[in-house]
Amino acid sequence: MTPQTDREFNKLLESIAKTLDISPTQHKLAVERYQAVGNWLDADNSALKAYQPQIRPQGSFRLGTVIKPLTEDEEYDVDLTCKLIINKSLITQKELKKIVGDRLKENEDYRRMLAPEKRRCWRLQYAEVFRFHLDIVPSIPDVQTEIVLLESKGVSKAIANNALCITDNETWDYASDFPKSNPEGYALWFYEQMKVEFQRKKILLAESLKMSVEEVPEFEVKTPLQRVVQLLKRHRDIRYGKDNDKPISIIITTLSALAYENEADTLLALQNVLSKMYSFIKKDSSGQYLIKNPVNPSENFADKWNENPRKATLFFEWLEDAITDFKMLANKKGEGLLEVSKPLKRYFGESIVSKAFNDVAAQTLKEREENKLFMQTGTGILSTQNTPKSIPVPQHRNYGSDKE
Repeated sequence: MTPQTDREFNKLLESIAKTLDISPTQHKLAVERYQAVGNWLDADNSALKAYQPQIRPQGSFRLGTVIKPLTEDEEYDVDLTCKLIINKSLITQKELKKIVGDRLKENEDYRRMLAPEKRRCWRLQYAEVFRFHLDIVPSIPDVQTEIVLLESKGVSKAIANNALCITDNETWDYASDFPKSNPEGYALWFYEQMKVEFQRKKILLAESLKMSVEEVPEFEVKTPLQRVVQLLKRHRDIRYGKDNDKPISIIITTLSALAYENEADTLLALQNVLSKMYSFIKKDSSGQYLIKNPVNPSENFADKWNENPRKATLFFEWLEDAITDFKMLANKKGEGLLEVSKPLKRYFGESIVSKAFNDVAAQTLKEREENKLFMQTGTGILSTQNTPKSIPVPQHRNYGSDKE
């Protein structure tokens, strides 16, 4: 592809990823709902008040990589931690889970919305119109000795300090310790991987919105890394649907972040990430697959691959397909939008791609009307880049019957 076709193709991929986003209204509503839960848990009459309960987003909602569900009747989940300041020597997993659940049940609305108890969390199921649920994982800070241990393994102090102990009802009857987690530490690591591009995008967005950089909400900034993760997750979902052995998001996200080198556009980032993913999948001395959690090297994200080989098989199958699909797609770019749209619809879904194409067309029309659109002589490719070999595309003027 030429630089001009690269730019147009990049614009199309970014539009598809943007179409995968939940709406600003959905995001705002989810934040309002989980903040309300936090206020209830921390109210003056709450038995949890003394433990300073804090509700924080985790997972894709925190990372800015949420994607819409495949179908209209599916919900997206908002993963949260509820951290209580309690020394783990003073409470068990079961007790921690119970006191959070008991407080939720004291609220008539939350009691009605509570789903049957999940393995690690309490789920609040919102009305169908909202299309989301909140998954609240009770947690407490990990002890200082564990934090020091993480630091000795190369984890920064800023990340290690966010280490948590969580609940898991499949382990609490026999485990000698709480399961470990560090979702906020992972988010800090993820944002560090894209720090350069995130800051650049934030400055550009601030300029376009005529506000200070500090005023720009983090969730409104989208880097190529976040867009790549969204695109790859949807490509996986289209291929494997609800298959329980399909590649899991944490592995796709981690490998993408490790491979990302702050590329400035989505197309280049996608190409580079796919070409480098394999290099971050290791095997230990006994031949077991190993993908270390970057904020807790003792945790292996690929541990289930070793227990269930089909999970590894599907991951490598998916990765090979993604590499092949996007190479083939890049080769089709010069054949026109119709030819490009056919494979895109197979990879991301017909409605998503149709909307993305319409959005790009609308943006192109706007650029044309604002005299910001140019055509490359010899190729006919449209671009916002004014080069020595380009000519401006004139505004379209409709002289209809009123001029006759």
